[in-house]
Amino acid sequence: MTEPPPSPSFARARSFRTIPLLVISFLLLAIIYLVVFPNSDFNLQDVYGFGSSSCSKDDATTASSGSGKLASDDAAKRQPVDLRVFLGVLTRPDTYERRALLRLAYSLQPRPTRTVIDVRFVFCNLDKEEDRVLVAMEIIAHGDVVVLNCTENMDGGKTYDYFSTVPRLFADDDETYDFVGKTDDDTYYRLAALADTLRDKPRENVYHGFLNPCHQSLAWQYMSGMGYIVSWDVAAWIASTEELSGDGGGGWEDKVFAGWLRKGGRFKNVYGEEPRMYDYWDREMNAEVNCFRHELMADTVAVHKLKDRLKWARTLSFFNATQGIKPSKMYDVDRLLNSDMYHV
Repeated sequence: MTEPPPSPSFARARSFRTIPLLVISFLLLAIIYLVVFPNSDFNLQDVYGFGSSSCSKDDATTASSGSGKLASDDAAKRQPVDLRVFLGVLTRPDTYERRALLRLAYSLQPRPTRTVIDVRFVFCNLDKEEDRVLVAMEIIAHGDVVVLNCTENMDGGKTYDYFSTVPRLFADDDETYDFVGKTDDDTYYRLAALADTLRDKPRENVYHGFLNPCHQSLAWQYMSGMGYIVSWDVAAWIASTEELSGDGGGGWEDKVFAGWLRKGGRFKNVYGEEPRMYDYWDREMNAEVNCFRHELMADTVAVHKLKDRLKWARTLSFFNATQGIKPSKMYDVDRLLNSDMYHV
């Protein structure tokens, strides 16, 4: 025989008994969470991943290579920003491995305090089918690529195109960067050290980097192409001075750049970072130590001439890039890191 359905009054009674159980269960879960995670900053933005822009003046201190996933602590995140730097890595579309390495290396650096340093990869128009697809995928994934309206070149105007484009990109923004920098894809900047050295500098007519040739008269020197920074007003002046676009002078762009600053009365607040910026050197190299090439040092601002994976690996190891690795059943940390390695 088929059992008769429950009466309406019985169903209502059962639903009334269920509601208190649900409320009690929720309260128990809330109490357990507060006991186990008393200092947790729990909010919907954290749950759903709604991030804010690194360009906000009140944002957490950031130093990003597009994805913005960097090692940091909560205290640094809450500090107000008083220094903003746009750092362009001038490279080529087909250097995919190098960009991946740089993204990884910068993402694992500690955040510099009270600072935004936006690292972006810069190249000219894409003229190959494979690059149009693969670079587009990079842009979707990382959002850290700037494509200039030019043809890839060496000492053919790319530096002008870069420095004149950046101010135009942010012309309608309420806030601008304090400094604009250019560097190579074989240079590794230590962003906290860079922030520390720029923080107390003036915000006008600044020209910062490694003065080359070293130990010469300032009248003949210019910043090495390994990397240099100018204040925002200098970049804006370049963008508004169209005659500079054809003033290549047939020489090295970095040397020509210094000539522009001299002719324009901008060669004023000049800061050289020797010996904290230098070319890589180790004992296995067939090269002598000199004023621009020496061993790695703890208070480095930038290392140049990292032309291969081994030089990158030794440099990143020296600066403890792997110190955040945690024990896991998936690998043996001691066997992974403590093998027969070169020590600087």
